[in-house]
Amino acid sequence: MRVLAVLFRLFSLLGLLALCSMLWLKFDTLSKQSFSYLDELIEDSYSILQSEQEAKWKDLNEKKSLFNDTFAANDQVADGEDNKLSEALDDLKVSEDSLLRNADYRDRLDRLTKEFGPGTMYWDSESMTWQINDDVKLESPAGFKDPFEDETQFPLADKTLEDGSVLKGVPHHQRLRTVIGMFYKDRHDRYTEVAKLREMLVERDQELRQFQNMWAREKKLKEDTLDELSDTQIKLKGVEADLVNEKQERKNENDAFEEQKQRDSTAIADLQKENQKIVKDNEAEVDAMLDEHKQQIEKKQEEIRMADASGYKRGIDEMLAKQQGGEVADNDISEEVNPFMVKKKDAGPPEMNELDMMAVSQQKKISDIGAPSTIARVDSQTGMLLLPFGTDRGVTQGSVFTVWKDKKQAARIRVQSSRKGYLLAYILPRFGEPQKLRPGDSIYIIPEEEQNL
Repeated sequence: MRVLAVLFRLFSLLGLLALCSMLWLKFDTLSKQSFSYLDELIEDSYSILQSEQEAKWKDLNEKKSLFNDTFAANDQVADGEDNKLSEALDDLKVSEDSLLRNADYRDRLDRLTKEFGPGTMYWDSESMTWQINDDVKLESPAGFKDPFEDETQFPLADKTLEDGSVLKGVPHHQRLRTVIGMFYKDRHDRYTEVAKLREMLVERDQELRQFQNMWAREKKLKEDTLDELSDTQIKLKGVEADLVNEKQERKNENDAFEEQKQRDSTAIADLQKENQKIVKDNEAEVDAMLDEHKQQIEKKQEEIRMADASGYKRGIDEMLAKQQGGEVADNDISEEVNPFMVKKKDAGPPEMNELDMMAVSQQKKISDIGAPSTIARVDSQTGMLLLPFGTDRGVTQGSVFTVWKDKKQAARIRVQSSRKGYLLAYILPRFGEPQKLRPGDSIYIIPEEEQNL
């Protein structure tokens, strides 16, 4: 019995020692986990704060002080000069980027600002450190609300459910990692927001400088304008007096103009009456000349008829003489009897372009190459033709012209009378087709040399 009691006591002592050892090992593991976790948090915090970058933080504080001093000084910036506040902001951004944009800071910030949910961390007993589970994808927190607030879904420790499944817990150290990461992210966002506010402040300051310079120019312009206005008012008084005198002079001139206008209207009416009288006299003179020429044409036509009868008789005599074997006494008498026989024959009016035609039309005297014209009036019964030029183009009484129409010889005319601006001619018989001539036809006349009656 004593042996059993001793063995029982021995086994109880060993069990107690084993329990103490297990408890001590559990406590030691928990202590190491806590120390490792705290050491890691401290190291990460100082890394995020970049406490070792004393020179850069000092430079950043100096650049920030310079920016604030420049803003407080509010010195005037003239047009075309560099904005000192903008330069101070650029220097400050360089200093901030050296701290908040370096690779080590960005890597730690991206790694620590995550939601460390269920199963994201495990304890590595060999390295005695907390490790991130590579099989779990970490997400960045969407806001500042506690993502593990509902403990029914996210208990502090692993929980076995009724169906035997295990609901993984989110212990305090993971929750603390998550909320500290939110602080890191919020700190970085605040720096970024302050930097943007500074940029907005500089942009607004530059716009304000522009408006200040514009206001200064407008103020200077206003002062100059007021000075000029004073001078202008003085000059305006003198101009008003001159304007009154000028207005009176213009009124006098207007009255004189109205009087002259009345006299001119009366003179114009008298000239119109005189012109109408002259036109009537000219028409009467032309009609009288037409009647006179009509009588002369009838006389000439009778002479032509007599000449034709004589020529007809002479032809019969020649025919009888030839039949009887005799000869005609005078072979040249045919030319003597017909005084209108053409002595030469032209090939037609000269070929000219528009410029040459204009030059010929503007000649003061009709040359041997002729000139273009139009028919003013034509009387087929009396054989009279009226053309719109006369002594002003060197045409004299008795001149003979060949009239061409459409490159064909239409008629031959002899000038009966010539005045300034018109001529009156009668159409010579037995030549061309004078019956086709109409008033308004475009013609071309060429001077001719012909035997006089």
